[in-house]
Amino acid sequence: MASMKNISYTYKPARSNFGRYCQNFAMAGSGAVDSSPQGGYPVDIFPGGFDEKFRCNSCTKILRDPVQSFCGHRFCRSCIQEVIRQGERVQCQSCINEGAGDDDDYSILKEEQMFPDNGVRREMANKEVTCINPGCSWTGVFKNYNDHVRDCEYRTIECQECKTLVEKVNMEKHLKESCLGRKINCKTCNQEIALKDEAQHNKTCSKALVKCEACGKKKILREKLAVHQEKECANQKISCPVGCEPVERGAFVGHLERKSGIHIQWMLQQIDALSREVNNKIQALTPMDEVNRMAQMITVLQAKIQEQDNQIRTLMDRNADQPRGNNHHEILALNKQTKALDLKTGTFEGIVTTLHREIERCITALDTLERHRATGQEVNEEFRRKMQQMERAVSVKDVTISELDSRIRSLEIISYEGTLVWKISEWSKHRREAMAGRVTSLYSPHFYTGRTGYRLCARLYPNGDGIGKKTHVSVFFVVARGNYDALLSWPFIQRVTFMLLDQNNRDHVVDSFRPDPASSSFQRPTTEMNIASGCPLFMPLKKLEEVGTSYVKDDTLFLKIVVDSERPAGGGAV
Repeated sequence: MASMKNISYTYKPARSNFGRYCQNFAMAGSGAVDSSPQGGYPVDIFPGGFDEKFRCNSCTKILRDPVQSFCGHRFCRSCIQEVIRQGERVQCQSCINEGAGDDDDYSILKEEQMFPDNGVRREMANKEVTCINPGCSWTGVFKNYNDHVRDCEYRTIECQECKTLVEKVNMEKHLKESCLGRKINCKTCNQEIALKDEAQHNKTCSKALVKCEACGKKKILREKLAVHQEKECANQKISCPVGCEPVERGAFVGHLERKSGIHIQWMLQQIDALSREVNNKIQALTPMDEVNRMAQMITVLQAKIQEQDNQIRTLMDRNADQPRGNNHHEILALNKQTKALDLKTGTFEGIVTTLHREIERCITALDTLERHRATGQEVNEEFRRKMQQMERAVSVKDVTISELDSRIRSLEIISYEGTLVWKISEWSKHRREAMAGRVTSLYSPHFYTGRTGYRLCARLYPNGDGIGKKTHVSVFFVVARGNYDALLSWPFIQRVTFMLLDQNNRDHVVDSFRPDPASSSFQRPTTEMNIASGCPLFMPLKKLEEVGTSYVKDDTLFLKIVVDSERPAGGGAV
């Protein structure tokens, strides 16, 4: 006997990242809230009060992106993310306040058990709200609140120059009149500075006119004050080299005249000390022993030079006395050797000329071979390009043939009666891939409620999804974009039935649900496929794998999807 369940879900498959999971649901909703991570909204936005279910159980403010936990309490998306990050086993504080014990698993906050509360979102969407920014008189509905706050002229923003918070409407006036960070030009050096730094800059500005505190002279450029004090200022005290007390520059000459004896004595002492130091250094650099040794070396060198000069003169005299006959015979022998060398040189020149011509012919032959090789390379390159073009053409044809084959197979099993019997082969392989996380879900072939009807398909999770993950086979229903959507009535509201077929025709597993007309899953698709909805707890894995059951035979499973052909009262397709 078939088991029946009348349950309805509007569900999107869970992701490993809870933040992305909640964000996807927020995008699928009405857009009433933004994705700001700053906790809830101020309670003052509802002038006529609000239902307590609109309040976050963590930050106690108005819910922002509301999500509901397994224990039934509601939180802002950012608040629950922050709470869950605090530990591996975090218990709901509201459950603790209500008397829940440490062993109550339903009060433990888990990522996979958090679901967007679209019901509360819809209730809040049309509630009247007001802007809490002082001076703003805007009123509207909650779903438009974020758009207003983002553009509200009375919201405070940070001034980029002075980092103070200023109302947006007054920012231009603030930047022109009261901002301490606005730029001005120094009146003396024309350097661009911030208004708040003007006083400090005036203390160090090099072009500012200052007064010499020693002599009282005014209008001196600060950059030239040091030179004035060092060389010009008459009242600037300078040090006396003798060791007297510092004396003003204007009175220094008189000081020298009044104490001339002391200064002359000091100068004589300095001259005497300097003279002794110079003599000591001269003696240290050229001692007398070294001078005497160098003089002896010079004398020895002069004697050797004289001796060499005498030897040269003796040799020249001997050469002059020898007869010239011997030199004549030597010259004739040298001439014969020179002629023999000239003959050999001529012979070698002829050989070199012949070799040079051979080398030129070889170079010409090499140039010809190089041209032939370059031509051959161009031909080979052309052949290679043509082969690549042919390979690409073959690849395109292979893809086209594959697509046509896939379309033919789809057309062979396509249904236009709102019913699809989906044969899932290699079930054990799909289970292993789903358990390993490689391929978590399977899509069925598309089927239709009629030739011009709704385009539909099913999505099956072999290892479960959401609250059925690792415990159940999850099955979801998907409304896809079709060619005739403009002629159909929306939202889609026909009852959908899933049937896992017992291949012994004894105990089929059946589950059905009626679509929620307010859900985005059943509105006219704006993308290729709407968000999937269906039964995350469709079939327990333990029951599917029990010995003696016939849901899987020959590693094959059959799932039947049936869509009511008639719409309920009040609706109908064109």
